[in-house]
Amino acid sequence: MTMVRRSRDFLPALVSRTQILLAVKAAVGAGIAWAVALLADPHSRPYFAPLAVILIVQPTVYDSLSRAFQRVIGVVLGVAAALAVNHFLTPSGWSIGIIVFAGLLLGWSVRLGPQGSATPGYAGRRVVDTLIGSAIAVLAVLVSPSAPAPERVVSDAVAPLRRYRDILMDIGSAISAAWNLEQAEAWRNTALGLVEATAQARRDHEGHQLTARWNARAHKQRPALERADEALRVGERIAIQTRSIARALGDGAPAARPMPGVGAMLVSTASAVEAYAVWVSSPDEPADRQRLSDAVRVAGEAFGQAVVRAQRRWRDDPTQWLSFGTILAMSQRILSEVGSPLESTDEAA
Repeated sequence: MTMVRRSRDFLPALVSRTQILLAVKAAVGAGIAWAVALLADPHSRPYFAPLAVILIVQPTVYDSLSRAFQRVIGVVLGVAAALAVNHFLTPSGWSIGIIVFAGLLLGWSVRLGPQGSATPGYAGRRVVDTLIGSAIAVLAVLVSPSAPAPERVVSDAVAPLRRYRDILMDIGSAISAAWNLEQAEAWRNTALGLVEATAQARRDHEGHQLTARWNARAHKQRPALERADEALRVGERIAIQTRSIARALGDGAPAARPMPGVGAMLVSTASAVEAYAVWVSSPDEPADRQRLSDAVRVAGEAFGQAVVRAQRRWRDDPTQWLSFGTILAMSQRILSEVGSPLESTDEAA
């Protein structure tokens, strides 16, 4: 009894509830796939049917459908290529090597996983087994889809926003004192990486949306999905604006000099982005909305002060305005993006 109790206490530390449910779906689907494939051909050993289930069943509908597509297309193309090559080459170590080499290159070129090779004796059975296994795997996922946790959905959506906050904070703190071209190039590279991170977050969110469509229990999570979707739209625009700020600093680096007013403005803008991320993560708490309102107001005041200082300092110098005026314009656009929830509330009132 003591040993059983210890194993129960230790098991939760090894696997999660999601992993247990995934294992159950894969196990049940694999057993059904084997039985169905045997019905289709009682004299076969349909190992590829349960194998397809194991490879295809994933935590989300989006990932499972993607795996199913890759598996079926990969096997069909692989079998077709193998049979075509086998028609002209006698089966041997060299011909098998050529088939595998060509199949792997073809699979990688269209972003499919390696699906192996085939010979005429079992090519047709493998295709049938794979189709059966893939169909049952997709049905298993659609019948009992995993609902994406609202916390995870929102967390994934606001993660890029917090990276924008970090780079804006770094830039604002740095340009308040002496800075140089090397720093500007580093900011530009970081900003380019943020664009790709935002694109990946969008792809992950589309996966959450697809999973939610197939899950009857996910209707309660639609508000979180809508907030996350809006945060990603805002984030995509902020990514472009942050990249423009970094590019402007790189272009103006030869004439680099401390810009404490512009630096303070960017630090305040970063704080507003963080307040927006907190507001998105919360279920529209009044305190978080007030925090966002205060952050946008403070950042707006810092923007006004930066403009006044720039007018006194740059005067009619077109080089300064062309190089660094973009920073002012992009900062104002970022504030407009993160302040959009406040505008909608005012209109409703």
